[in-house]
Amino acid sequence: MESLKGQKRRARRGVSLLEMIIYIAIISIAMAAFAKFFAGFSKTAKKSENEMKGSFDMRLLMARVEDDLYEANQVEGVSSGSITFRCDIVKTPGYLLDGDFDADGVANIKDTDDDNDASLKFSLAAAQQWQAGYDLEDDDDDNDGQVDVRLSIYYSAPEKKVFRALYVNGGAPAIKELSARISSFTFISYGSKREDLGRNIDLGADGVSGTGDAGEGDGIISEREIDWVQPPAGHGDRSGGVDTAAELKYITSVAVYAEADANADRKTDSMLGTEIMPPLLALKRRR
Repeated sequence: MESLKGQKRRARRGVSLLEMIIYIAIISIAMAAFAKFFAGFSKTAKKSENEMKGSFDMRLLMARVEDDLYEANQVEGVSSGSITFRCDIVKTPGYLLDGDFDADGVANIKDTDDDNDASLKFSLAAAQQWQAGYDLEDDDDDNDGQVDVRLSIYYSAPEKKVFRALYVNGGAPAIKELSARISSFTFISYGSKREDLGRNIDLGADGVSGTGDAGEGDGIISEREIDWVQPPAGHGDRSGGVDTAAELKYITSVAVYAEADANADRKTDSMLGTEIMPPLLALKRRR
């Protein structure tokens, strides 16, 4: 019969070196697999977070741009990264809807001629007629000799930010950042074949009728056609952009495209586009 001392010695027997190595190897493999899974999960979660943040920022940016551009009544300048346009005086901070500029008993918001100068319009030289008339055609409703409201929306590529500049009565701009970490921001202008001005310039990239080149007769009035179709069919000067007063009158809608890089890793997290057709552009041009 085995002695009590022998039983105690066997009970105290530890783990062998080989067993310990096997245990460590198994645990290491399990931990490596878990770490790989966790890293992949974290990467996916971070990517989703960036996409959601970028998507939210983009929607907010587009809402702000749409809100301003929808009220444009005259485009003064446009390029791939900026647009400047006039708006009615109601966009002025502190404008009183219930005020009465001309003291005629009609609140500004209901008055079609805030400053009661419509009858003076055609007594002015052509270059000054923007200062008088009914509200839509009168860009100086407060009679100070300055354009009431100009707005500029522009993209700063070095800063990757979109800005809004508000000019009131020719004063210094009030600049506001609309969005940051925007990796790309582009404006594209279009005319309309349904408009008198656009009806005859759907001639394609070469601006010449009957050549059958790309874009001819496709129903889309592009920036290229606005700039490239020369008189008598159009007013283009072939300068490479829509940059003269005559060319800018053709614009009826503006498309805006943006891409966001929420985590600044130089990869696009989200992209969004919209097209705005300001109703006052065509109305003002027809007056």
